[in-house]
Amino acid sequence: MYHQDWLMRQIESITRYAFSLLLGKADELSSDIHLETNRQTDGDAGSLSFLLAGLVREERLCEAENLLYAAVEQKDPEALTVGLRFYESLNRLSDEMLKRCNFPRDEIYSGLRELCSLYGYDLSVLGE
Repeated sequence: MYHQDWLMRQIESITRYAFSLLLGKADELSSDIHLETNRQTDGDAGSLSFLLAGLVREERLCEAENLLYAAVEQKDPEALTVGLRFYESLNRLSDEMLKRCNFPRDEIYSGLRELCSLYGYDLSVLGE
């Protein structure tokens, strides 16, 4: 239980840090940051967000993560923002759902770290 709480806090810290670097504002990440779930928006990032949200609703988390990394490989500039929101939304899922989806919280943590690394974010300043 302690390990899961620690992971959740680490994921939150990494996400806040990356958003603060990306947006230049430490307070930009709030409870209203989420994947687009209501409608498809214009542009690739909106579509990616919409597709990821649909896969998450269908409990297809591994497929969603693969789709995210396909966008990253294509150098989609918005993939970082969508990816941060994606991992933040996964972090809010219950342990039971993550287990059912065979997507441990450790994978959220490592995926988020990898995403930040691919975009050149140095997480060593967080003391990890």
